[in-house]
Amino acid sequence: MKLFINIIFIFFLCSCAQQAALTGGNKDTTPPRIFEEKTIPKPLSINFKSKTIILGFDEYVKLKSLKKNFFVNPQIKQIEVEERGKTIFISINEPLKDNTTYTFYFGNAIEDITESNVLKDFKYVVSTGSFIDSNFFEGTAIDAFSKKPLEDSKIFLFDTKIDTLHKDIVPKYITNVSESGYFRFDNLTEKEFYLIAIEDVNSNNKFEKNTEKIGFIESPIIPVPVKDSNALASKTLLFPQIKALKIIEKKYTFPGKVLLIFNQKVDSISLLSSTSKLIPVHRKNISDSIAFWAETLSDRLLKIEAKSLLFDSIKTISITTSSPKKIDSLFSFKEKNLSNIKPGMPLILNFNHPIKTIDTSKMSLLIDSTKQNIDCSIKTEKFSLFFPNNKQTKYTFIAKPGAFNSIYGFTNDSIKILITVKKANAFGSILLNLTTSDSTKFITQLLKNNRLVHTFSSSQFNLKEKTQLLNPGNYNLRVIKDSDGNGKWSSGNFNLKKQPEEVSYYNKPVEIKAGWDIEITWDFK
Repeated sequence: MKLFINIIFIFFLCSCAQQAALTGGNKDTTPPRIFEEKTIPKPLSINFKSKTIILGFDEYVKLKSLKKNFFVNPQIKQIEVEERGKTIFISINEPLKDNTTYTFYFGNAIEDITESNVLKDFKYVVSTGSFIDSNFFEGTAIDAFSKKPLEDSKIFLFDTKIDTLHKDIVPKYITNVSESGYFRFDNLTEKEFYLIAIEDVNSNNKFEKNTEKIGFIESPIIPVPVKDSNALASKTLLFPQIKALKIIEKKYTFPGKVLLIFNQKVDSISLLSSTSKLIPVHRKNISDSIAFWAETLSDRLLKIEAKSLLFDSIKTISITTSSPKKIDSLFSFKEKNLSNIKPGMPLILNFNHPIKTIDTSKMSLLIDSTKQNIDCSIKTEKFSLFFPNNKQTKYTFIAKPGAFNSIYGFTNDSIKILITVKKANAFGSILLNLTTSDSTKFITQLLKNNRLVHTFSSSQFNLKEKTQLLNPGNYNLRVIKDSDGNGKWSSGNFNLKKQPEEVSYYNKPVEIKAGWDIEITWDFK
């Protein structure tokens, strides 16, 4: 008995010393799988006549983002989809067409309950006829200007040619575009279709002409058998098809500055009724935003007319200004690269009001303690200070109060800035040799971080140009075929069946190194 008790005691001690957390086993990483024995009718069934489809799975499932992921080809308007445990029920509430292959696309909508493992690109196919259509068509959809994929896009197929596209026009077939821009139609019949692509931002399978992009293929497409491995993929370019100029946002910031943001590029603005004049904010490129100042602060209502030449549209905007408030100083120091000024380039100071007058007698430019001549200019809110042509690189700029005066009567506080002009060998250059057999005029641009850095001379056929004083880093080259000769990229027009102007990018980034001359030869087709 004593021995038995001792054994139990020893067992108890060992158990206490070796406690471990309970586990539920390995994490489930497997997505749900279709269970054909419990699926009615089975996938790829023919002579389908039922109004109900039952999809059985090997585990409990849930449906996610059904609006975005689920659709039927050819389209069925009256249809209901719901999950119950390990089953998905599809109820069809309209007559189906005879001798037609139907494909039920779920995309990435089906997940398991436990770990949300996604059953990717799931589809279920049946036919109301005696066979399953097996032809396919594939391609890519990309932005016509940036050449980047548009994953939120949809591809439509129509039986007949569509001249205009509005909300009431329903395509026969529809499919999603993947993250890479790829799309594919399966189980199609061998006949002609017309393809249209849209940027479906709100996932409603309809084209919103004022906000979304559109693309099309002029000629009809014909699906080919799956066994035809030599079928060429289609490339569809999506472009903005915007007619009406629309104001997205308008801001009034003291004193007198107005910012307008539009849904497209704006070419000009003008004042319709006011005692004021518009003073535009100085900038290199006009885009989809316009900023300007009112000449006086007394106006409470400004009426502005904005024009877009690309889409031949005009928009009138009314702006109510706020009451003036006192501020302490004119000067607003925003410069960040005072140690990175290029040789031969000026120092540019941005003020928070337009400049009316300057007093150079209250300014000093010093090399050590020696004064230099003041060589400067003003343009709206920008002050440019030019440096002597010598080997000195370090300067001091001083401005006393009253050196700058704004159109609203404000002046500056004391200003002292230490400036470094970098030497030429701190920068690099690129020599571009562009050759082409195309007689169309073209625009060649140099980009850094998707921002325009330099536009080369507009030309035809061959271009040879050197661009100097480039900051080290990676750049991209872009060529725009300027077919209409307006000096900028022109979008397409679906109603007129006009494709956008062609844009090409050099096949790899161009690395600029300090003190190096890089030569690029690009045979542009």
